[in-house]
Amino acid sequence: MQFADSEHKRFFLQCMNNVKREDSYHKALFYTLGINPDTRKHIHDVFDFNHDRIKPDGLNEAWQTSGSLKTTLFAFNMWNGFYNESMPTTPYDLFCCDSAPYFFEALKLKYPEYCHTMSKSSIRHDTR
Repeated sequence: MQFADSEHKRFFLQCMNNVKREDSYHKALFYTLGINPDTRKHIHDVFDFNHDRIKPDGLNEAWQTSGSLKTTLFAFNMWNGFYNESMPTTPYDLFCCDSAPYFFEALKLKYPEYCHTMSKSSIRHDTR
């Protein structure tokens, strides 16, 4: 697993220690939310640890920036397919940022059964 920095890794491990299940939903969610310093700082605005659920109202918090909003939207989508029609949620909208490489890592965590063969050497480029 590739982390953006030591704070990202620390956040991920801390969150995983605070939940009852170590499944692909939690891993992808906390890995993604850990990418951005703002979402790390405001984790309790976007996730309810007591009830083990996301908090969609956190998308409207004043601290949200364009980067943290993309991170939160992608994390929520990894959690349960969350979609908000009034916000940009397509790959075109979300992946045009510095967090994109880490979003791919989150996809691998969420869907390990489909991504198990993904590696730099397994991706072939058409040279025609």
